[in-house]
Amino acid sequence: MKENNKEYSGYTSGARLFQTIMIALFAALSYLALILFRIPYPAPMGNPFLHIGNMVVILAALLIGGWQGGLSGSIGMGLYDILHGYGYYSIKTIILKFGIGLFAGLVARKGLNNPKSRPIKGLAAASLLSLLSGLSILAGKYFGWDGYEKISPVAYIFLLSLGALIGLLVIVSAFCGFFNNEVLYAALGAVTGIAWNVVGEFLGGTIFKMLEGARWQAAMIASLLSLPATLINGAFSIVGAVLLYMPLRQALIRARLGNMLSK
Repeated sequence: MKENNKEYSGYTSGARLFQTIMIALFAALSYLALILFRIPYPAPMGNPFLHIGNMVVILAALLIGGWQGGLSGSIGMGLYDILHGYGYYSIKTIILKFGIGLFAGLVARKGLNNPKSRPIKGLAAASLLSLLSGLSILAGKYFGWDGYEKISPVAYIFLLSLGALIGLLVIVSAFCGFFNNEVLYAALGAVTGIAWNVVGEFLGGTIFKMLEGARWQAAMIASLLSLPATLINGAFSIVGAVLLYMPLRQALIRARLGNMLSK
């Protein structure tokens, strides 16, 4: 009995150490991601830029757990804001990045624990929402709606492409059973995390704009027109994280670290 307790204690302490190391590693990666891959994006509010930081947060959540991935993102990306002149917005970053990881991990974990359930409806809804968002931006630019001329065509291209990819994933999974539930729930988890981030960026942007003196209607419009950068980042993050997830997970399992991954 004592030997079993020692073995269990050794396992838990080793798992905690591994978890701490991975949180620190992904925090560093999310910080570096904002430095090494950074493309400014014109917007009516703030200075948004395209980056892969959210992808790192989602990947961390899928591999080591929701709150762990969220914590790594909050540390790395929050620290970036503080050290690079965005300290005013750092509290928003810390909250939103933690939420990305938390929700992505919670949804993905359901797939690991419920192998018979299928998230087809959730993915279909995500596909439809992405397609409608892309089409609305395309329509706004085509018909010359106020403010839409400032939105880059890249925004609707990314959204339409993401919607098509998720739709293809749904069709192939529904009729061919090609992808297992782990991959499907990882995709749905990534979408859920990014959905949280998009809503949070809109609400947070509106609040910050109002704190700067804008009326709430103007603040909401400015925040809405700044969302394409968030949507592009989100689309890239979803695709990138899902593509990298299974190869990295299998690599860690081959390295005999599978027992310490998210379950």
